[in-house]
Amino acid sequence: MNSPNLSDFFNPNNPNRGGFDPDDFLNKNKIKLAVILVLIFILPNIVVLVGAGQRAVIFNRVTGMQQRVLEEGIQFVVPLLQQAVIYNVREISYIFSDDDSAERSRNTSAKILGNSIDTLTADGQGISVDVTVRARPDFKELWWLHKELGQDTYKSSYVYKVINPTVRSIVREVIAGYTVSAIYSEDRRVIAEKISKTIETKLSEYKVVLTEFLLDKVTFSDAYQNAIEEKQKARIELDTKDNIIIEKQNERDAIITRAEGEAKAIQLKVNALNRFGSSYVKFKKAQILGKRAKLVIDNDL
Repeated sequence: MNSPNLSDFFNPNNPNRGGFDPDDFLNKNKIKLAVILVLIFILPNIVVLVGAGQRAVIFNRVTGMQQRVLEEGIQFVVPLLQQAVIYNVREISYIFSDDDSAERSRNTSAKILGNSIDTLTADGQGISVDVTVRARPDFKELWWLHKELGQDTYKSSYVYKVINPTVRSIVREVIAGYTVSAIYSEDRRVIAEKISKTIETKLSEYKVVLTEFLLDKVTFSDAYQNAIEEKQKARIELDTKDNIIIEKQNERDAIITRAEGEAKAIQLKVNALNRFGSSYVKFKKAQILGKRAKLVIDNDL
């Protein structure tokens, strides 16, 4: 028996050839295959999935940045022409503090934006301020942020280009308007509200919304703290002395009042003697002697 000719077997014109024919399959399905390949290529560039707490901006390769923002959900863009960039727009707490920064960062969703804010008061005293800022980008103006500030690959640009320098600058500016004694004694809410309003106005220029500002802690220099403690001790001692003086004055006033009362009583008796003479004396004897008063009075007569 002769073995088959291999070249004849792979020849598409060989009538004895059986099985799958690639050329025939491609000829019959080339349109379908072309559509599938096109879909595989452009589908990821058509559909944009914007997750919860996110927004997306659109850059048009022909006309440039588009002034619109894509909401949460499935969105569609023109492939090759439009490019979507997704942003996280949730509120985030930004902490400026030296205290346990790593631990606080692990236990909360907050971000640590450097150390406490060191600044000078109006009278040249150095203090350290800890603050917390809650902020988010303005949803409707997200396209402006992307256009003007750009986007880093692993950091939010507006945080490090706007929030960080703005908060530090304004805290220093406001604190510089108060003396250290005013900051120590004055209601902290007044200072915190002034800082908050100034930060809110400034961040709005960069399309960032301030949702909350907290003045966490103000740390004074050791020299000032010692001076305050000495002042408090001196005030306590002075208050104690004042209390003693007041107590002595009250005792003196009580003695004077009693003496004045006794002198008034004596004067009343003297006046009575001068006015009624012997009759008053007999009356007093009657009060003292009781039943024997009549005998004594009769003897006097």
